[in-house]
Amino acid sequence: MPSRDSMLPQSRVSRRDRAKAQDTARVRTGSALLAAALVTGALLMAPDRPEQSASICQHYHSEAACRVW
Repeated sequence: MPSRDSMLPQSRVSRRDRAKAQDTARVRTGSALLAAALVTGALLMAPDRPEQSASICQHYHSEAACRVW
């Protein structure tokens, strides 16, 4: 007995495969864009120098506690 896919016209099977490939490509593109956005956001939000955050630390803690580098 032939399988169900072999009974379908070839164009239907290839359309389904093409749709799956496009969905996979969309998911990969979306994942790459999300990862790039997260990395960019982290780079923009992190201070360039730790000294920029030192005054905040020293406001709440002693200078010795804030000296981590």
